[in-house]
Amino acid sequence: MARPKKSDKIPPFVPLTLHTLNSKAYMELPYAAAKMLPYFMAKVKMKYNDPARYTTSFTLTFSEAERYGCSRSTFSHVIRDLVRVGFIDPVKKGGLRGTGLTSSSFKLSNRWEDFRTPTFREIRWETFLNW
Repeated sequence: MARPKKSDKIPPFVPLTLHTLNSKAYMELPYAAAKMLPYFMAKVKMKYNDPARYTTSFTLTFSEAERYGCSRSTFSHVIRDLVRVGFIDPVKKGGLRGTGLTSSSFKLSNRWEDFRTPTFREIRWETFLNW
């Protein structure tokens, strides 16, 4: 069997499974949040089934979101919506701190699987406090 050429390799991608796409949480997302979800998921460079995928924190800044076509005001709503339905969990809330700006940190979450069920654990971005 011939060795695959470099051009035969699959380019990088973000796996959005049918389980995710057909979930109540995904279907309830506004368009902008659904469009930005893959960019949040792509920040964690681990295999899809690696448990550490949900414990690794990352940042996605407002300037990065602008490069992906999302305005600053829309990005604030995207964060709120993705936290509300359980696709991401806040780790640290950024903003103006002292003389500089700090970025918010997040981690991927699988809370979305319980969305709209009695076992769903609600987290709200607006009331999240850094610990």
